[in-house]
Amino acid sequence: MASAASVATATPRLASRHRARAPSRAIRRAAAIAASTNASDDDVATSARRDDPTVSREDRAHVVLGAGGRTGTEIVKRLVRNGANVRACTRSGAFDAAAATSAPWSSTLVTRCACDVAAGAAGVAAAVAGADVVYFAATASASGDPDAVENDVRRLVLVSGAGVTKREAPAYGFLNAFGGRMDAKAAGEDGLRAVYQSTAAVERGCTYTIVRPSGLLDGDAKGAASLAVNQGDEVAGFITRADAAAACVEAAESANCANRTFEVYERGTAVATATLSIADILSDRTLAKVVAFAEGVFRRRGGGEGDGVAAEVLTAREVTSETWEGLFRGLTRDA
Repeated sequence: MASAASVATATPRLASRHRARAPSRAIRRAAAIAASTNASDDDVATSARRDDPTVSREDRAHVVLGAGGRTGTEIVKRLVRNGANVRACTRSGAFDAAAATSAPWSSTLVTRCACDVAAGAAGVAAAVAGADVVYFAATASASGDPDAVENDVRRLVLVSGAGVTKREAPAYGFLNAFGGRMDAKAAGEDGLRAVYQSTAAVERGCTYTIVRPSGLLDGDAKGAASLAVNQGDEVAGFITRADAAAACVEAAESANCANRTFEVYERGTAVATATLSIADILSDRTLAKVVAFAEGVFRRRGGGEGDGVAAEVLTAREVTSETWEGLFRGLTRDA
C-alpha cells in the first residue's frame, strides 16, 4: 500500500548479453550466467572473501540500487547506522547538492555511484561487483522495463509490495493503471524465485529475500516491537519507510529470511489485500477519508462489495515479537 507517486516497480534481472522486454524471461536466461563456472580471478577472490568468517559485517559491501528514492535513502541510513560500507547507487550517480553534505550522504562509509538499472547489464554488474548484499529499491518509469542485476552476491533483497498477487482487488487495478506496475512487480517476483531455485544458485550459496511493505509513510522508525509480519499476501497495512528499511536490512542478515517472501506492517493496521480499496492504499489520510466516503456511496448503490474479512482470518499467520529475529522465526520458505 502506498500513494501512487511512491509505487516502485521492482523486477530483478541478472547480467545477460541481450536485454529482453519480459522480466521473467530475462531472469531465467540470466540464471545460466549466474551459474557459469568461468569465474574470473576477481570473482573467485570476491567469493572467497564473502565466505571468509573473519570478514566482519562492517567490512562487507552493501549496494543500494535506487538509493535516491525515499525508501532507498532510509536503507542507506540504516546501513550507515549499523557501520556498514555502503555503495549508494542512483541512475546518474548525482544527488541533490544540499543532501550531499548531510547525513547519510556525508558519511565516510558511503560511496556514491551511477547505476542505471534500465540501461543494460554492464553498468549494473560494475556497481554490484564485490557486493555481499544488494538491495533493490529502484523505481522505474511507468513505460519502462525495470532491471536489477544480481551478480553472485550472498543475498539480494527485493523491495516489492503487499497485494501484488491480488489482481481482482480495486487497489491493484488502480495502481496497475500506472504503466502496468503491479503486473511487473508480480512478474519480477516470480522470475527472481525461478533463478534462485536453480541448482547453480543453491550450490553457489546465493539467496534472496522479498520484502512486501505497504502503506509507506514518512516518519521515524518505531522498531520491531511495533511491527507484524505475515505471509501469503493476504494482509497489508501501514508502515514508515524507516521501519520498512530496517526490515530489509535485518532480513538480509537473517538465515530465517533466506529464499522467503513476507509482508511487514505496523501492528493493528491489517486489512485484507483481496479487497484492498483505493482508500486503503493512500498514505494521505485526509484524501483517504474522502475516497473512502465516495467508495462507500458506490457500494451502497450496488457498485461493489465490502471486504467482510474477519480479523481472525487476517491475522491467522501474523507474527509479532519484541525482536527482529522473533519476527522472522518460523517464516516459511518459498515453494
